[in-house]
Amino acid sequence: MAQPTELRRWLLQEGSSLQLLCLAFLLPLLLFVVITTCARGDPKKKQPPSPRKLPIIGNLHQLGSLPHRSLRSLSQKHGPLMLLRLGQVPTLVVSSAEAAREAMTTRDLVFATRPPSKAVDVLSYGSKNVTFAPYGEHWRQAKKAAIVHLLGPKKVQSFRGVRAQEVAAMVEGIAWAAASSPTGVVVDLREAFHKFAHALISRVVLGRCSAGDGRNKAFREVIEEAKSAAAGLRFVEAFPSLAWLGTLLRADSKLRKVFKKWDSLLSQVVEEHERRGPEGDEVAAEGDFVDALLSIHRDPAMGFPLSMDHVKGIFVDLVAAGTSTSYTLLDWAMAELVRNPGEMERAQREIREIVIGGKPMATEDDVAQMSYLRAVIKEVLRLHPPVPLLLPRESMEDTQLQGYHVPRKTRLLVNAWAIARDPASWEAPEVFRPDRFLGCQTDFRGSDFEFIPFGAGRRICPGISFFAISGIELALANLLYRFDWALPGAVVVEDFDMDEAPGNTVRRKSGLRLVAIPYNPKLPKCQLIRDIRTPVGCEKNFSGTLVSLT
Repeated sequence: MAQPTELRRWLLQEGSSLQLLCLAFLLPLLLFVVITTCARGDPKKKQPPSPRKLPIIGNLHQLGSLPHRSLRSLSQKHGPLMLLRLGQVPTLVVSSAEAAREAMTTRDLVFATRPPSKAVDVLSYGSKNVTFAPYGEHWRQAKKAAIVHLLGPKKVQSFRGVRAQEVAAMVEGIAWAAASSPTGVVVDLREAFHKFAHALISRVVLGRCSAGDGRNKAFREVIEEAKSAAAGLRFVEAFPSLAWLGTLLRADSKLRKVFKKWDSLLSQVVEEHERRGPEGDEVAAEGDFVDALLSIHRDPAMGFPLSMDHVKGIFVDLVAAGTSTSYTLLDWAMAELVRNPGEMERAQREIREIVIGGKPMATEDDVAQMSYLRAVIKEVLRLHPPVPLLLPRESMEDTQLQGYHVPRKTRLLVNAWAIARDPASWEAPEVFRPDRFLGCQTDFRGSDFEFIPFGAGRRICPGISFFAISGIELALANLLYRFDWALPGAVVVEDFDMDEAPGNTVRRKSGLRLVAIPYNPKLPKCQLIRDIRTPVGCEKNFSGTLVSLT
C-alpha cells in the first residue's frame, strides 16, 4: 500500500490532470455561453414574442420530429411572428399570410440570401448551385442559366415528348402487370413514382447520358445517402461555435464519402457529354441542359464564368430537388384520392369525358381542359406542400418586420404548411376539398400568400412550371384514366395511414400499395411511341419503336 506522503503526491499529480481535463471541457462551454448571451437582441428594441427558452439549447427541444406542426402549435400561443433561438441561431418563424407577404415583398431583398450550411456546402461544391447559393452575382447568373436552358416556358414546352414517353412507360408497366387479372393487381406506386420522377428529370437534364436503370438507381441511392448524412450535422449546425463536434462525431467524414460518390457519378456524366455532340438524340436535338452548361463553361463569353464545380453543383440541385418534390406530390395525391372516393370518381369522370375516341393516353392538350384535376393538384399542394417549412433565408442587415426589430444574421423560416391551413384564409382548412379551387383565381406562383408551397419573391422555386405542373398533371391524369383504384385486402379508408415521415421534404410514413384495375382492357398494352423506355413484357422492333402486343 502507498505511503501517506506518496498518496498525497499522487493525488496532487492526478488532481492537476483532472483539473486540466475539466478546463478542456469547461472552457468551450463557457465560451459558448458567453457567445450565446452576447448574441441576444438589444433589449431597447421591440422584439417579436418568443416562447420560453432553455439554457444553451434555447428552443431546440420544442421542434419535435415534425417541426412544421410543432411551430404551428407554438404560433397559436405566441402569434404568427415569433422569435426562437435554435441553439445559437436566432430564428424568426412566420406563420401568417400577412407576415409572409411583408417578408417576401417589402423585405424581400433583405431576406434574399441563404444561411450557411456545412452539409449543403459539401454536397453542392461550395453552394455553387441555385437553390442554396448565397445572394449575389453567381446566384443571379446561375438562376438565369437554369431558366433559359431548362425551366423557362419555351423549354418546358419543348419537353412535351419526353413527359409523354415517361408517363407512358410508367402507365404501361402497370397495365402489363394488371392485364393478367381483370380484378386488378397490387401495385407499389411509391416505387413507380420514384422511378418516374427520376427518369423524367434525368432525361431533360442529361439527355441520352441518363440512359440505363443502373445509373438512375445509383443516383437515387446517393440522394438518399446524402439526406441521411446531412441529418447528422443538423444539431452541430445549430451551434456554429461548436463546429469541431462535426469532426469528432464523424459526421463530416460520412458527408464527404457521399460527396465522393456524387462526384464520381457526375464526372462520368460530364465525360460522356464531352465525348459526344448533342446531335443524335430526339430528346436533346439542340443539346440538353448539361450540354448548355458545358458550353458556357468552355466559352465564358456566352454568359458568365462557369467552373466545372458550378456545372456539377447546379445539376445536383435540380436532380435532387426535382425528384423528391415530384414523387412526393404524386404519392400524396393518390393517397388523398383513394381516401376520398367521391373526389376520385369526379376526377375520373372529367378525364374520361375529355379523353374520347378510344385514345390510349391523355395528352397535355387534354389536361389543359381538366379544371377539376388541376383543382385536385392545388388542394394536395395546399394540404401537403412537399417542403412545409420553406427553405430558410437569412437577413443581410438590420430590418423591421411587422413592427418588430430583426437584427442582421437572423434566420427566417416561413411555415407554408401552417399558412395553407389557416382558418383565417381557408374554410374547413383540414378537409380535402378540391372544389374550393374551382372558379377561384388563387394560385401557387407566389402572388397569393395564403398559398405559397413553392415560396415567393426572389427565392421562389424556379422550377414551378416544370416540376410542379406539367409532369405531375399528365401522370395523374393517365393513372386515373387508365385504371380504377382501390385499397388492397381488408384495408379500409378509416385505417389508411396518412402519418408524415420526418425530413425536409415531408412524405407519407407508409408505402403506397394500391390495387390497379384496368378501366378499359381493349386499350393496347404498348403504344407506338418512339424511343420510349421499354416496360416489362414489351418487345422492340429493329427501329427501336415499341410494338403493340394486341
